[in-house]
Amino acid sequence: MTGLPTLDAASVIFLVGSAGILIGAGIYALVRRGRPGGTPPRTVMIRAATYVALAAMLLVAARTGVAGLAILFGLFGAAGVIEWGRMFDLPSHHRIALVIANCAIIAAVAIEGVTAAYWLVGGIVLVGAIWPVLRADTGRAIRDLGYAAVGLALISVMLAHGVALAVTFGPAGSSLVLALAVGCAFSDVGAFIAGKTLGRHPLAPRLSPNKKREGLIGNVVGAAAGIAFFAPILVPIYGGPFVVALVPLVAGGSVWGDLLESAAKREARVKDTGTWLPGFGGMLDRLDSLLITVALGYWIAVIWGAGAGA
Repeated sequence: MTGLPTLDAASVIFLVGSAGILIGAGIYALVRRGRPGGTPPRTVMIRAATYVALAAMLLVAARTGVAGLAILFGLFGAAGVIEWGRMFDLPSHHRIALVIANCAIIAAVAIEGVTAAYWLVGGIVLVGAIWPVLRADTGRAIRDLGYAAVGLALISVMLAHGVALAVTFGPAGSSLVLALAVGCAFSDVGAFIAGKTLGRHPLAPRLSPNKKREGLIGNVVGAAAGIAFFAPILVPIYGGPFVVALVPLVAGGSVWGDLLESAAKREARVKDTGTWLPGFGGMLDRLDSLLITVALGYWIAVIWGAGAGA
């Protein structure tokens, strides 16, 4: 792949990784066919197909650049805030406002970069402050505003960091978004496998009883495998130490995002956030790891670049 432009090389790696997911799922399905216990082979194949479909969408978006990532993350964010509104029983006008605010945040970052935050923060806060006054329900008006604000911050603002990476670093930033997404996917798969095969000790019994401490090993191994695919591209751009630092960042961000979503679902008393994605449930059930990780990835890239004098 020497001499290939950044995104061309990343695309090849991305496609190889997607093929690997399908092949791995197929092998699992053949080995487990007819055997009791464990995750049903059909479920594994459906999840693998969903992963690959999302991967294809992300690849097309990344190759389109800022506009493509903005459209895709805008759609992901819209689906996410709709699920959030349903989870916490927000009134319809709050849900509509969340979708509009989500689109405004993503579009503003795509057009102006992170400087859009100067007017976005104050503007959205002022608009949000209208609702408790217009909707004079002293029983839940502030409660609804709070849940809406938290959902917007955790979903739309976090996703906007992925768009900001492409705005700030160009094709190199888009490649980093791809690497973070693959790292998250591999980290989640690694945690699932390690937790199922080695798991003995609960990681967070109150938030997610099925997650095991041993799964953290899989988180790190999976993150390392995912990032390693992109090392030939990322190392010349960002440097070896940066790429190494991405492994604990992705592994930690994946666990953090997963447990954060578990906390939200526990409070909302739901098992899945929705039914958008076959084999997974809702959009937030799949995005949870990426929300935190892409934000961490943006800030470590900016801080690392500043430290290097970039």
